[in-house]
Amino acid sequence: MIELKQVSKRYQGQAGMFSAVDNVSLTIDDREIFGIIGESGAGKSTLIRFINALEQIDEGEVWVDNERVDHFNKKQLRQHRKDVGMIFQQFNLMNNLTVEDNILLPLSLHHYEDTIAIDELLEFVGLADKRHHYPSQLSGGQKQRVGIARALITKPKILLCDEPTSALDANRTDEIVAVLKRAHQRFGMTIVLVTHELDVIQNLCQRVAIMEAGKVVDVVAIQTNTAFKDAKSYHERVLEVLKHGES
Repeated sequence: MIELKQVSKRYQGQAGMFSAVDNVSLTIDDREIFGIIGESGAGKSTLIRFINALEQIDEGEVWVDNERVDHFNKKQLRQHRKDVGMIFQQFNLMNNLTVEDNILLPLSLHHYEDTIAIDELLEFVGLADKRHHYPSQLSGGQKQRVGIARALITKPKILLCDEPTSALDANRTDEIVAVLKRAHQRFGMTIVLVTHELDVIQNLCQRVAIMEAGKVVDVVAIQTNTAFKDAKSYHERVLEVLKHGES
């Protein structure tokens, strides 16, 4: 279980200090696919980076499996990060490495007791025929599938997805959502996904936190799969879709 308890993060901006995350509390269940949705600047990416301590909180507590992450020493933090995979918006592939070598990269940086075989992963993400290709030879969707395979190879307990489809067109987005669904079914990790795309949340997640201006304004169970309705605020538009559907 992941628990964020009254976490906050402030930064220095041009107009002074501002809160990127403001007193947020969330609980994410084991093996849940949990979404965080909001407009640009809402604090979504900062929030999920508390989970693997890529961002340090200013206030609050971060707990994973009953251990307080924000109190970890360097050794504990290294071990914790080995259990957390991450998928990025811009793929973060090494352009001078092949598909296979990009996927294997985490294993060259740390020792892992249990991993997934490269042949199995290439088949799983549909890139067996691209094994020796370089990123420049791949489509955006294929690049993101490499990123997913790289995150999965270490058998993470938690998979953090930071806007994994925002650089893709609709067809490629559907492709990545399908791969993430299959990964969850097969490997059973907890997935925490940040996006501003409602379709991704609807088609993948079990619950979603709606963020505005650094705050979580609601947590909603996914029940419907409909288009946006007119509403006064982003929060209201999301709720119209997720809770009430089209009239």
